[in-house]
Amino acid sequence: MPRRLIYLSALFVLAGLLLFVPLPIARTYAGQTIENAGHAPLFFLLTLGLLFVFRDVPRFQGVRHYALAGLIGASTGFLSEVIQKPLARDASWEDVAADVVGVVCGLAVYGLFERRTALRPWHRAFALVVAISCIAIFLEPLVRMGRAYVHRNAEFPVLADFHSRIELYWTMSIGVKRQIVDDALEVKFGEVEFPGVSFHEPVPDWRRYKILVIDVENPGDTSLKLTVRVHDRLHNRMYNDRFNRNFELAAKERRNLRILVEDIRHGPRGRLMDMAHISDITLFKGRAPGSDRLRVYSLRLE
Repeated sequence: MPRRLIYLSALFVLAGLLLFVPLPIARTYAGQTIENAGHAPLFFLLTLGLLFVFRDVPRFQGVRHYALAGLIGASTGFLSEVIQKPLARDASWEDVAADVVGVVCGLAVYGLFERRTALRPWHRAFALVVAISCIAIFLEPLVRMGRAYVHRNAEFPVLADFHSRIELYWTMSIGVKRQIVDDALEVKFGEVEFPGVSFHEPVPDWRRYKILVIDVENPGDTSLKLTVRVHDRLHNRMYNDRFNRNFELAAKERRNLRILVEDIRHGPRGRLMDMAHISDITLFKGRAPGSDRLRVYSLRLE
């Protein structure tokens, strides 16, 4: 029993390190997806450890053995997210769900192979189905991420064209509602300051291209003052450390906004933008009143 407790303690320490110590993972779509995917394997191992530790305790045999391990595992996942909240970490119900998937998978896999409990064949068949389902749930965001990167890279030098809903994986709302309608991104500006839509993590190397072309339309009945912002991975979140350019679209006007890549390179004050590592393009509405809608057809490099 002491050896098993040492093993379990080591698992809890490892879980604590992985959950609470900042990991050197880039804040990219891939980085965040991989980081989130780590929850299920971690709680899978933790649950197997709990089952291993308690398997010889007379009070916890049969169904009680599984129930105890499952309860401790799921409670640990929930409490880990509660603790992260005041620490300004990325606590979320999605992480709790991923933890539970790992716990359930651990219970199912253990049930498949342990022989102490007199499980019937249909019990083990059910455990196999549960384990496969958990693995599918675990793999789904990783597969989705892979498809999104393949789509993004295949479209380049088109940065976005909205013929596929995969494009939404690369856009982020800043106080707006957005949806794809008829191969265009329909944007409805909210009441927040500087509402907009960000095209995050495009193919980053723009050095071979001369012009950024943004095909946009103002479908409203009043003019729209629109700002285009571009920054690289070195951006320090200051206004003067990025490229900014203002445009005004008349009511019902559709226009190709053409911006020289060289102008973007000289956008930051005091340095040149790294055109091999562009990380973000944002279209946002200024403070002036005007149209509350924008339609984006495409972004591309020429």
